Amino acid sequence: MFNRRHDMRAHMMKHEGFGFGKGFQNLGFGEPNSRNMRDRFFKKGNLQFIILQMLEEEPKHGYQIIKDLEGCFKGFYSPSPGSVYPILQMLEDRDFVSISQQGNKKVYSITQEGKDFLADNVDKDEFTQRLEQFKHMDFDKMHEAREQLQQVFKLMFKASQQAMKDDDQKQQFDHIIDQTTQQLKDFLGTEEDHKEK
Repeated sequence: MFNRRHDMRAHMMKHEGFGFGKGFQNLGFGEPNSRNMRDRFFKKGNLQFIILQMLEEEPKHGYQIIKDLEGCFKGFYSPSPGSVYPILQMLEDRDFVSISQQGNKKVYSITQEGKDFLADNVDKDEFTQRLEQFKHMDFDKMHEAREQLQQVFKLMFKASQQAMKDDDQKQQFDHIIDQTTQQLKDFLGTEEDHKEK
């Protein structure tokens, strides 16, 4: 019990700034709208699978691919042609896509080589797996949860400081921590209990 309270206090004190960017970082995306996010998103090795998956659904021209990528990232970042077309060129060089001309537009289609490459490798790609999590996030709810957690962390940190001044208050604070921990475990069900065993 002491260790659980100590760990919680240590975590609060270590993160006194109470930021909430870690959720994005844990997914491999970094802070929203940051350079880190852009750098991680638009690497040839990362996006090639996403683009191939799009082309497997139907052929697309470059602008369609850019808009579909923007949709994948829920508008958090809109890729520039300078980010996407080099990837398409790389895929063409590897014979994973072919190009046909429709009017004044180049339309990209996945080849059989591209389908084989996608089938053999997409399940191993960590970026694609993280993106699937990203697609299912509700960012309005995440923002609301962030604000709620920030308020809770601030109050808990202040309370932990106050508890150090008086034995009775420390006992009350310990009781609050124990109650909160148990309520969260009850809310999550028995999953956390199984993990601890």
